[in-house]
Amino acid sequence: DAAWPGRAVEESNLTVQIATLRKALGPTDQGGDWIATVPRVGYRFTAPVERVEGSVQRPIAPSGKPTIAVLPFANLSGDQDQHYLSDGITEDIITELARYRSLVVIARNSSFQFRGPAPEGAEVHRQLGARYLVEGSVRRLGSRIRITAQLIDGASGFHLWAQRYDRALEDIFSVQEEVAALVASTVQGAAEADATSRSRRTPPADWAAYDYYLQGRAHYHQYEMDKGESMFTRSAELDPTFAQGHAYLAQCLVARFWYDRDPRTLQSALRSARTALLLDRNDGICNQSMGLVLVHMRQHGDAGLHFQQARSLNPHDVNIAGDYASWLNYGGQPQQSLAVLERAILLDPLPPVWFWEVKGSALFLLGRYADAIDAYRKAGDQFFIHAFLAAAYAHLGEMENAHVAVEATLRLQPDLSLGYLARLPFADPSSFEHFLSGFRKAGFL
Repeated sequence: DAAWPGRAVEESNLTVQIATLRKALGPTDQGGDWIATVPRVGYRFTAPVERVEGSVQRPIAPSGKPTIAVLPFANLSGDQDQHYLSDGITEDIITELARYRSLVVIARNSSFQFRGPAPEGAEVHRQLGARYLVEGSVRRLGSRIRITAQLIDGASGFHLWAQRYDRALEDIFSVQEEVAALVASTVQGAAEADATSRSRRTPPADWAAYDYYLQGRAHYHQYEMDKGESMFTRSAELDPTFAQGHAYLAQCLVARFWYDRDPRTLQSALRSARTALLLDRNDGICNQSMGLVLVHMRQHGDAGLHFQQARSLNPHDVNIAGDYASWLNYGGQPQQSLAVLERAILLDPLPPVWFWEVKGSALFLLGRYADAIDAYRKAGDQFFIHAFLAAAYAHLGEMENAHVAVEATLRLQPDLSLGYLARLPFADPSSFEHFLSGFRKAGFL
């Protein structure tokens, strides 16, 4: 009956949450706590519980457009280390489909929850609200690759089409575009070639560069930014003309800048983002990366132009939406930010954890501190998340919880100071002061 046996428990992050839960629940009839501490293990809920079936929040398809979920393609290569390849191909097909404005495409984070044995189409339809499902497999055979793909009506289970591709590794991009076009034409009756041609990616000239790029993206999605940076750097070295390799490298460097605050890191990110845009100005991720860099260089006007261009090119990309919402927060537009995030969550009921930091900050700026705390708690164990939690607790007057959050911040970033926090890239002075006053109240020096 002990909590989390055999697992490592992050105590400082839990302390704030457990204290809040105990306060909300109050004492038991016997005067004890509903949540008991299990020494050297964790916590245990003392009341009787029963198991109930849960489900993911079902998204709503905007404007009545057909909704599609691309499930993780199975890795049939016989090598577990090749998962990054099947995942990367799946993600690229999602990206290709997201360019079709007549479709609504469920985001990667939600569709990838159905990894493993082939799920029932009706269950995916129920949980994600996707009328159509794309599933398939990838088998790598030396320098050749076999990709199978099929389109299924999620409501009826009928297979609408299936196709097998036996190609050289270098032909992966053309296969991805063909699968996306076939899906769109089957669902809509005609592929929107004219509407999407301007935003097609330029494929890499070197297969090894693309392989490193896919490995980098796998690390990127696991928030292993150092490993991702290494892979994207290698990709860019092998094929300097592959735009998205440079774009993702820029994003990893921005993530590093949050920790080292070295201006040279940001200059490196700017060089990578510029290179990406010079290579492919009509790529949404390249524009997103430049926007992200420019925000941190406090060039907010130009950053906004790139985010808006990225959203025009990739209207259903939730990562672009999240960065755009963050830009709105820095510019003092939290209500608009919240609207962007809520719409994005319709496409991705299980968004990436950093989404919750952006949502928490929008709620914070709106003075909804308790709601902000709920969002920040879902945002992971990063030092800046604890700092934001401390500011929110301080504004609520919950100083004990604020001090716990400050301690957690300093445990992760011992040299953090109020001066560091004052360098957050706000364009709106009142929004900046709103956060800064919370940091001061919490006790940051």
